Amino acid sequence: MANSITLDSFGPLPVERPASVADLCALVTHARAAKHGLYPVGGRTTLDIGLPPTKPGVVCDTTALSGVIDYPARDMTITARAGTTVAALQAELGREGQWLPVDVAAPERATLGGAVAVNASGPRRFGYGTLRDYVIGISFVSDDGVEVKAGGRVVKNVAGYDLMKLQIGALGTLGVVTQLTFKVKPKPDASAAVIFGCDSASLSAVLDRLAASKTRPVAVELLNSAAWREARVTVPTTAQWRIVVGFEEKTAAVRWQVAMLIDELKAVAVGDAIELPDMSIFDTLTALQLRAESRFIGKLSVLPSNLADAVVKLPSESLVHAHALSGVAWVHGAETLPEGTTVRRCPTERKKSLPDGGQEPSSWELMRHVKRTLDPDNVFNPGRLFGDV
Repeated sequence: MANSITLDSFGPLPVERPASVADLCALVTHARAAKHGLYPVGGRTTLDIGLPPTKPGVVCDTTALSGVIDYPARDMTITARAGTTVAALQAELGREGQWLPVDVAAPERATLGGAVAVNASGPRRFGYGTLRDYVIGISFVSDDGVEVKAGGRVVKNVAGYDLMKLQIGALGTLGVVTQLTFKVKPKPDASAAVIFGCDSASLSAVLDRLAASKTRPVAVELLNSAAWREARVTVPTTAQWRIVVGFEEKTAAVRWQVAMLIDELKAVAVGDAIELPDMSIFDTLTALQLRAESRFIGKLSVLPSNLADAVVKLPSESLVHAHALSGVAWVHGAETLPEGTTVRRCPTERKKSLPDGGQEPSSWELMRHVKRTLDPDNVFNPGRLFGDV
């Protein structure tokens, strides 16, 4: 384990690995007193997200704070420490035929706290939602060096302020998450995927057809030729765009939906639709979010009805994969990105010339106000999300 980390050419920063919440509280208290920053990390899969740090400090490695705390399987909830990996949580749930239906890239390394901090999601967000839909309880250490709790361990919990939503996607700038409670679902009995092609001219009509389908897919992924080659799926097609539709349910329901979709596609697809016996391909597509060779990665968010028009206008050399009916597209390699795009990765020297996070959202000033209120001394990840705060 490295004793120091450099974040966006800032550092090296020493690494502390608290073994308990009490140790973490003391670390936060010391950092605030010294007017230093505290930079939380977990599995280190998304360290390239965010702007360069703005002040010296220490890196807080949370991986020692791991393990399942409570798992009442009949209640379909689970509580685990934030340093637990996503894969470890899924393995524990799998013993009871349950799972957390949220795709996270590199699950064997990614921690629960890190996934929540970056609001990780993937292809299945169309059918199941995102982490915001599953976190029902949270604990985190505030700038006072005190562990704060919000939500609870039961699904029907509506008391108090919804501090959980503030932490999801906050990139560790509002505190260090120590514990999370999720509601979970039964694992589906069966799954299948249907792959077909289309050209740019018909893409909008094809996506409209999928949106109006009698079937209920849990994922609809769109890839251009470059992304398809990178996915290395051994399914022949020469179309400009490939669409992968996934189904997960009871076996009979999956079989009916696959047959129905293939019939519906006869009027719009390029070539024959091909069926895959499961949805393992979506693990590969999720992993594209962390493609090591991509120096520039942007995440474009538009209305689902506008996604087809948005992606066909992207530079032809870009690698593009999209959660098509969710209105989210990942764009690799395009240094000039359209409005509505958040920069997820780029060289450090380019980050310094970017507006915060790429295109600054209209709600940014409100988020800055929240940051100043909950972390007035700018202890947590200073500069990483809000730049000038």
